[in-house]
Amino acid sequence: PPSTGLAEILVLVGGCDRDCDELVTVDCYNPRTGHWRYLDEFPQHLGGGYSVAALGNDIYVTGGSDGSRLYDCVWRYNSSVNEWTEVSPMLKAREYHSSTVLDGLLYVVASDSTERYDHTLDSWEALQPMLYPMDNCSTTSCRGKLFAIGSLAGKESMVMQCYDPDSDLWSLVNCGHLPPWSFAPKTVTLNGLMYFIRDDSAEVDVYNPSKNEWDKIPAMLQVHVGGSVAVLGGKLYVSGGYDNTFELSDVLEAYDPETRTWSVAGQLPEPIFWHGSVSIFRQFMPETTQEDDSITLDNTISLSRQNQNLHNQNLNELP
Repeated sequence: PPSTGLAEILVLVGGCDRDCDELVTVDCYNPRTGHWRYLDEFPQHLGGGYSVAALGNDIYVTGGSDGSRLYDCVWRYNSSVNEWTEVSPMLKAREYHSSTVLDGLLYVVASDSTERYDHTLDSWEALQPMLYPMDNCSTTSCRGKLFAIGSLAGKESMVMQCYDPDSDLWSLVNCGHLPPWSFAPKTVTLNGLMYFIRDDSAEVDVYNPSKNEWDKIPAMLQVHVGGSVAVLGGKLYVSGGYDNTFELSDVLEAYDPETRTWSVAGQLPEPIFWHGSVSIFRQFMPETTQEDDSITLDNTISLSRQNQNLHNQNLNELP
């Protein structure tokens, strides 16, 4: 309701800009108003290879690296006070892992290990690793289980594996022929269906785990190589990345499963890639007819951006 100013928002964390500088900015988009606002920026150099997930209305950033050293640190964004704080580190430092939330717990999945964070205890526990190590996997939770998709380590073939929290066991999902992916697609769950956003084409695949059936939805308006996907208000939102012309894109597009159509939902404050995106509910000042300029930063956002490269190091140094 407007009176409380509670809004479901899309939050973009980090990523890289046109110059491949690593960003520490955190931007949020309210689809109801079409406005972007700054949130508290990430307190440290973000590096690369971290993972971003939302748990309740808080956001967790796990791991990553600065190109030489792996991080085990975990940061939580508390949306009610707009502040980042460090919480208990992971049991293992890691980059290029995946994180997802299932039944109020945060799961971190890497090729050789899986661990789980309980925010009420601020503690991590080690779980069974995947049966078959996978490179660069992508995870989502669906119908009480965790699904991971990726290519078998050192091989071209893709598989889907499933983790059951009740038994602490992984199994191979016998889901027939996977679509012809060359890279692990990004995956999210919406209304009990798993959507796979390809990284090298605009095609989107859908898997129904209860029927064990594959399907396709209409293609995105453009490709988003190195883009990000999140679910918000019953729609899929895909943001940024490189487009069909190999230009870095500032397009935010949304898919409505009821009309089966994609549309441009908005424009990012700047073109970015390799960022994380999640949705949370956050308290806002109620929107007034006369917008308060200090709240809507649409016009000033690009100016202040130019002063933000202090923390950023050049990605080109990375292997």
